[in-house]
Amino acid sequence: MILRILTYTHNITTMLFGIFLSAFFLGVKKDKTNVGKLLLLAVISGGLYMVCVSVLGPEMVDQIYPLIVHVPLLLMLVLYYKFRILPSLISIFTAYLCCQCSNWMGLFVLSVTGKEWCYYTCRIVVTLVVFWVLCRYVCQTTAMLFAKTNRELLLIGSLPLIYYIFDYATTKFSSLLYTGNRAVPEFLGFAICLSYLIFLLVYFREYEMKSKAEQYNELIRMQMNSFQAEMDNTRKSEKKMSILRHDTRHHMAVLRTLIQQGDCGKALEYLNEVSQTYDDTVIKAYCRNEMVNSVLSTYNTRFEEQKIPWDTQVTIGEKLPCSEMMFCAILSNVLENAMHAVQELPESRRRIELSLSEKAAHLLLMVKNPVQIMPVFTDGIPVTERSGHGLGVRSIVYYVEKLNGQYQFRMEDEEFVVRLIF
Repeated sequence: MILRILTYTHNITTMLFGIFLSAFFLGVKKDKTNVGKLLLLAVISGGLYMVCVSVLGPEMVDQIYPLIVHVPLLLMLVLYYKFRILPSLISIFTAYLCCQCSNWMGLFVLSVTGKEWCYYTCRIVVTLVVFWVLCRYVCQTTAMLFAKTNRELLLIGSLPLIYYIFDYATTKFSSLLYTGNRAVPEFLGFAICLSYLIFLLVYFREYEMKSKAEQYNELIRMQMNSFQAEMDNTRKSEKKMSILRHDTRHHMAVLRTLIQQGDCGKALEYLNEVSQTYDDTVIKAYCRNEMVNSVLSTYNTRFEEQKIPWDTQVTIGEKLPCSEMMFCAILSNVLENAMHAVQELPESRRRIELSLSEKAAHLLLMVKNPVQIMPVFTDGIPVTERSGHGLGVRSIVYYVEKLNGQYQFRMEDEEFVVRLIF
């Protein structure tokens, strides 16, 4: 009786381990709603499993276990949670591979004690411990890992895929693993070697991406230096404007003299020259913060050159409640991404909306723009496989997290919307 209870408990914990871990590996949030939905899937799969056992027998059910549990789980991850098929498959295979921790420990205890109840007890305990450790320390990393391109995922997921096929081919569909054929267990050593080589390739690519990110950050610093130089020019313009105001009385006297002498042409020429001098000092003021105003002025010029109309609503103070450099880097990236997005549209559809405000010592930034191609989101972040793209979003996320802020990327009525709070 106790052995049967332990057997059923082991089967239940193993199934729950695989279902929940597969979802959490992808980045599904561990809230009550998702836990309830995953539990419902487990109940349905468990009920189907019991029916199949009573009809087909346990040996046959072990062979069709993927159809009972893995396929419904895959459909839920793809159709409901909107994850891509490849990372969903790799997540399931990885969770299946992680089950071997409890399997090996259970077999070790069984070989020492010779008692099956010790085997199942060990497997239950190890399953729970491994699940806690993976959820606590690993799932956040795998969520970012599974957001990579399909090419990288094929390299990363090769070992879980190989083991999944190997295990079912040699233990479930046959007893090849226990026939004594030396080539069968040696295959695992070959798979580990192959996975190590794949890891080296992936690590090298990650190193390249890190180098590109560092170069990108260097470009941002250079851009900030450019903004600083522009602010210096602004101060010079303000000084020049002050001088012009001081000389206004002199200009009026010259114009009065020319008009009295009847030299209207020369008076008009002088007036145009003074007017041009005033125009050269005009700088649009979006806000009282010089650095933010410099960023907005720079992009205003670029938008005008690209024939991109934009609507701005800026209400912030002179001092920001966060790092000016980090915020301006975020603002630059958001506006840069919006500009690139609308450049692909016909001029009649080009438009960018910017809202920047400050409430309760927090900055609220919203940028909205139409897009030509619907973006693909992974865990709420837009991702792209286009070469040379995606660094802007990574930089935004990086700086927002450094400022302990929050970010939201979403589509609203065929428009891409970015909302940030610091």
